[in-house]
Amino acid sequence: MCKSFILLGILTTIAVSCTHNSVTSSENARPSDSLYTLDLAYDLYAENPARALAVLDSAQKLGHASEFAADKARAIIYARNSIDPQNDKALELCMELLQSDSTQVSTKEGADHRLDILRVTAEIYRTRRDYGNWLKYAIDVADLSHEMGQETEAIRTEAEIGMVLTHIGREEEGLKKLSESLAALAPRTTSSVDALDAWVVVAKRNINVYDELGRPEAIVGLAQLIIDQLNYYQLHTSEFTEDSDRLPPSPDAHGGWCDFYRAQAHGFLARAYALLGRTKEAKREIAIFEATDHGHSFGGKRMITGAWKLVGYWDKVIDFDAILEQRMGTDTLNAEYAIILRDRSDAARAKGHYHEALTWLDRYTNVQEQLTQNLQKSQAQEYAARYHAKEQELEIQKARSDARRKTAAFFAALVLFILAALASIYYRTQRKIIKEKNHILARFINRLSPAQKPATPKPGEVEATEEERALFEAIDKAIRDERLYANVSLQRQDILDRFDMRRPVLNKLMAAFAGGESFPSYVNGIRLEEAVKLLREEPGRPIGDIAETVGFTFANFRVAFKQAYGITPAEFRNNL
Repeated sequence: MCKSFILLGILTTIAVSCTHNSVTSSENARPSDSLYTLDLAYDLYAENPARALAVLDSAQKLGHASEFAADKARAIIYARNSIDPQNDKALELCMELLQSDSTQVSTKEGADHRLDILRVTAEIYRTRRDYGNWLKYAIDVADLSHEMGQETEAIRTEAEIGMVLTHIGREEEGLKKLSESLAALAPRTTSSVDALDAWVVVAKRNINVYDELGRPEAIVGLAQLIIDQLNYYQLHTSEFTEDSDRLPPSPDAHGGWCDFYRAQAHGFLARAYALLGRTKEAKREIAIFEATDHGHSFGGKRMITGAWKLVGYWDKVIDFDAILEQRMGTDTLNAEYAIILRDRSDAARAKGHYHEALTWLDRYTNVQEQLTQNLQKSQAQEYAARYHAKEQELEIQKARSDARRKTAAFFAALVLFILAALASIYYRTQRKIIKEKNHILARFINRLSPAQKPATPKPGEVEATEEERALFEAIDKAIRDERLYANVSLQRQDILDRFDMRRPVLNKLMAAFAGGESFPSYVNGIRLEEAVKLLREEPGRPIGDIAETVGFTFANFRVAFKQAYGITPAEFRNNL
């Protein structure tokens, strides 16, 4: 019996001890045991920005992230969110963070914080295509990088500055800076991972500029060099110093990095070859690109879309546009949706569905006009928001110090008056510029010859006989004198049947005597000549009536006239 009591006592003690340990463990649970961290938010934001922001809120409440760190992460997520970018919120946070104690303190940590925020701010202005502020903050990033001894980062940013310079008309200076950045990094691309990564980034920025300047031949060599450099790195990894803060420390983890940049290089090659007319090579590069992980991603498909269009892969373009439209949901009043409409018009035209192409083109034009109107409204709202923010600032100052209230109010009113005056001056100046431009264009159009003589082929281009010249003149005369152009349904086949010729013969005539224009473009040119004449000679006649008389629909006439002369028919008539 005694032994039983002893055994019962021991078991009771163990049970109580276990219960106490369990309670103690529960009471001592720490916030750091939670999954809500900054790292998780950064991992999530590319695919699920809304979830990343929710994680940030929880991390801040649990004490895993300071207010500064959380706001910095929010600015990055808002700015780099490919699904729903919120640049206004990101910029507002960046401006606040740049004035905070964490970025103003004279320590390495403070400089690091300031550099990160400056980078994000430059990215925001780059996205907005605000070249003035983009240049300003890119220069700030480069200067601070130099001060901190981060020369590779500084060179990478110098290349970005070169890009901006080419955008604002300082092309020679920009190209020189881009070239110097490549040259500065080249000696270390066979020994330093950080330098190789920066060199690839700079090379891509050079390629983007070459693309905008219409120099595909320069893209080919540079894109192929990117591939060669990455292949060399993977074959000689042991010869490189793993000194990059942007990449994982282990070389084994760099395969994805190399594959991503290599895929982009093949994408660059595909577009360059397509622009050069080397369709077979372009299709080969597209196939290589599409076989990569990046090629299967949303961003990869967005990148290769331009090459698809150039080689005629319209079904792929339309499929990707459908994905874009699905992501948009009900918000289809944006520039990206306008591009989708233009793609559908181009695809329909490429397949010979001209009526469908015209329908999509009309929708594209309408969306573009609405976007222009919305941009003007948003600019006005932005001015109003600035005024409101200034008023709030004045109220805060008034609450803090009654003694300074009147002075602050006076200066605020003065600032508002100046801003309003400047806005008014700017608006009036722009209207005057537009009016003068339209007047000049109208005078220029009036001086155009109403009927251009058939062009003479240049030596070495298209060889043509006198008989062919006579045939082209007969076709031109029939279209003009018999007013064949007035038939909105006039097709190439109508001319082929009438003059009993084959399509290649007509194509040769167009190449030799119509400056290489397509038949529809040539006919539209005649229609526009006649339209200009009617607009000038019959000022009271409705524009829609003139459009139908020369073979256009009203909407198509307005678009064609604007594309040809830079002003609308109404603007031309008003400036006669």
